[in-house]
Amino acid sequence: MTLLELTEEEIDTYIDELYSCFPTGREFEIFLNSFLVALGFEEVVTTQYVGDRGIDLTCIKSGLDLNGTDTINYYVQAKRYSRSNKVQPKEVRDLKGTTKRDKNGNILNSNYINVFITTSTFTKAALSEATDNPNMPVITIDGAQLIQYCIEKGIGFNYKPVFSKNEILVLTQREQASNTVVANDNDYLVEREITKNDIRAKILVIPQIVKSELSENEEKFHIVFNGVEKHLNIDKSKRYFGGVTDLYKQFGLLTSDGVFVSKKAKWKLNGEKILIDLI
Repeated sequence: MTLLELTEEEIDTYIDELYSCFPTGREFEIFLNSFLVALGFEEVVTTQYVGDRGIDLTCIKSGLDLNGTDTINYYVQAKRYSRSNKVQPKEVRDLKGTTKRDKNGNILNSNYINVFITTSTFTKAALSEATDNPNMPVITIDGAQLIQYCIEKGIGFNYKPVFSKNEILVLTQREQASNTVVANDNDYLVEREITKNDIRAKILVIPQIVKSELSENEEKFHIVFNGVEKHLNIDKSKRYFGGVTDLYKQFGLLTSDGVFVSKKAKWKLNGEKILIDLI
């Protein structure tokens, strides 16, 4: 399904409607419980309303690194603000301070990331405050991003299907071109999406057709990712490559403010090299 791009006016209207759904900030926090689950977070808990020490929700996300499973704790602050009421740097700074201890005063696990979610926006100074200390990162999600996530996950939006002949023709032409390449080159070309979960876990999952061609004895492989050559580690099961964070940052899959941007990539074997080109 293709989603048509929204205008700024439409986004503002949806933000106002979302804001009006919650009579108080507490209702917004409870909504975020389901919202975070839809985004793939686990063990999502809305904290007690009184004495939460600035932490409104807690959750975890399990990923993979070269050493195995890596679980990261997330501590979330939610602010139901109107669009005219922007989040200030002090509020972000306060979140970084309060998350050192939980609502009971216990020292938190050092393996955590702060998240600040609002129906409004952040001032430039607040965004700068969120990224000034890499040892205490703060992910910021504003009203416009909330709307986009809700659209992606089908939260609060209904759709009336509209037939597009052009979409059918483009799909058919793309498949024809892809099949022609495979036939002429006498090798294969496969597409696979680099998902947000892959980016979050700092891994590059290997398509099955590529995996079947890899040597069982190699621990590093010569990769050409969008024209950049690297030697990447591979896990023991040959499921994914590690050491790709810099590549994700370089080509916009991981933005400077910590946003994950999924992209499709074409994979191809060329001698001993593995060619991966973003679409």
